[in-house]
Amino acid sequence: MRGSAHDRLAPGTAGSAPADHGPRGAAAEPIEREVPRGSAVYPGLAAIPGVEQLRAFLSGRAPAPPVGRLTGRRIVDASSGSATYSLPATGWMRGPSGYVHSGALALLADGALVGAVISGLPPRTLCTTAELSMTFLARLPAGRGDVTARGRLLHLDTEMGLAEVSVHDDDDRLVAHGTSRCTVFAPIDASVQLRPPARSAEPAPDTPDPYQRPVAAMERSPARADQDGLELLRAQLRGELAPPPIDQLTGIRLVAADKGRVVFALPAHGWLCNEWGTVYGGVTTLLAKSAAAAAVQTTAAAGTRFTALDIKVNMLRPIALDAGELVATGTLLHRGKRLAIGTAEVMHGDQRVAVATGTTALTPQR
Repeated sequence: MRGSAHDRLAPGTAGSAPADHGPRGAAAEPIEREVPRGSAVYPGLAAIPGVEQLRAFLSGRAPAPPVGRLTGRRIVDASSGSATYSLPATGWMRGPSGYVHSGALALLADGALVGAVISGLPPRTLCTTAELSMTFLARLPAGRGDVTARGRLLHLDTEMGLAEVSVHDDDDRLVAHGTSRCTVFAPIDASVQLRPPARSAEPAPDTPDPYQRPVAAMERSPARADQDGLELLRAQLRGELAPPPIDQLTGIRLVAADKGRVVFALPAHGWLCNEWGTVYGGVTTLLAKSAAAAAVQTTAAAGTRFTALDIKVNMLRPIALDAGELVATGTLLHRGKRLAIGTAEVMHGDQRVAVATGTTALTPQR
């Protein structure tokens, strides 16, 4: 029903790819192994004020980053103190419930939030997301136009920027709200030459960008009505259930599942590159959100409906695009009758790069 954010452990939803999109074939090459499209622009673009940097992306004078080419996330408006980004709610955005993954809303929101802070920065000054908090208000069916995130700058000084975002569906219904704290770095010294980024012509691809392709359909056995949350995850580990489309798009994979604990992995591949040459924080949030929510899922009885209420992620350091594994371990922190809290720790090699906490409401089967 409209106005809710319910996910349900039910046959044909959790862990299964939708069958109403053209098949790509189980043996198709994973997207993360393709040569990424688009490019980063740092540091040359930093020579101009932040709002002009955003307008360079908006006009196409600066290239779209690989993560934009992967997901369809794009800037649609920029002014001093605000930035608006859009994301097509294609079937690729589906999570285990069959609806748009709440982590995809956070993925979109991160662009608008950091963009709003960038819009107020002077030349030679950079920032990065340090903390992202989201509250989810409604679930979204896939395939219904674009989702739009409108970011607004609330505070900016020489060390910190604070922004808020409202996320709306194609009917302009508010579906999520969030805030972000960004770290502002000291200005790049005037002695450092910042030339405009060189634009080399990218050859026209012979296939659409990943988000524009048919959603991968993988032949697997359907989920059974008597399978609980942990059994569904273990069925995915055994290859009996396909991972959700958003995992197939980004390269996220489930590697372990026990009661109260799950592990997901994601290689830091080139498609995850943001505008400035590191792993996009919105993808890190998606990974952490998946792990925290799945830890709760491991305790859910068959047919349980669970609602993602919120997620808070602290980004601890930038993540290099070195193809090394990002490993997110989700742990159940609290389980009540109708409320559960999961946490997630994201490691890149031996470095902790993010921590997250998420709240889930549960409705037992009647």
